[in-house]
Amino acid sequence: MVSQVEEDIIENDFIILKSLGSGSFGEVKLACHLPTNTKVAVKVLERNQNSVNVITSEVEILQSLEHRNIVRFFHVMDTLKLTYVVMEYVAGKDLEMFLRDIGYLKEEEARPIFQQVVKAVHFLHQRQIAHRDIKLANILIDRAGNIKICDFGMAIQVKEGQMLTKACGSLYYMAPEIMARTPYDGLAVDMWSLGVVLYVLVTGQYPYFETEAHALYSLITSTKFAIPYHLSKPCHIIIAQLLKVNNLHRITICQLLERSWLSHNEEHAEPASKNIVSRVMATMKTIGYTCEEIMSSLRHKQPNNKKINDFQYSKTQVEL
Repeated sequence: MVSQVEEDIIENDFIILKSLGSGSFGEVKLACHLPTNTKVAVKVLERNQNSVNVITSEVEILQSLEHRNIVRFFHVMDTLKLTYVVMEYVAGKDLEMFLRDIGYLKEEEARPIFQQVVKAVHFLHQRQIAHRDIKLANILIDRAGNIKICDFGMAIQVKEGQMLTKACGSLYYMAPEIMARTPYDGLAVDMWSLGVVLYVLVTGQYPYFETEAHALYSLITSTKFAIPYHLSKPCHIIIAQLLKVNNLHRITICQLLERSWLSHNEEHAEPASKNIVSRVMATMKTIGYTCEEIMSSLRHKQPNNKKINDFQYSKTQVEL
């Protein structure tokens, strides 16, 4: 049943500014959370018999994730016809748009970007979560070069050894076993997609290109992808290990992290959490909450509680 409080929150606490584009199963809009004057991304999903389970799964996965390279979940609100998923807004562009302006990146430019993507996927795979739609358009980059993976509409939590059958993903990033309509390992298909992402970052082209799935599958299984002369051997080796047609020979995310090509850059330092919390407390007090209310909301982490959401919005505001 739809809560009147949630209806009021949608009407009174948010103003839609513009459309940011369409993701899997829904449109994403830029909105302003009026109580904190914070910009947020709102994914608007139509509710029907076919979509309820998908929406529930996406929200449950987003609620369980907290990582600097994954878009942050704030709040979910249901109406009779729509679900609104409120998430962190990344002021920048996706990598697909980013590359349109420059063609491709030098390896030393691509490395810190890919490094952050790998960290996010490692975080997911440690928790047995397969994203299943990793692509340039689902990787956001801000003006400082910080990366966030978004759009978990096709994500799924799997059990050890579980094989999946639903065909999903974007054609040029899709692993051959999905195109072959055979049961597949959800984590392994993410690794194939990472190979495509890295290849496009350093070449500006897809490793395999056909407009139809059957033709693309035939190309992948019968030819080797082209190796541009400017690629270093360590970079080429990583791509080759990710784009193994036989998924049993494809490297895992833990093996990828061990590759020397990725270790050239120092890891980004995590923000100082104590400083952030103290700044958040100060900001929340100006909104009118007491210390007891703030800490109670934070401890219980109730996603439908208005106080915890104001806290989360405020936390993002001071981090930016």
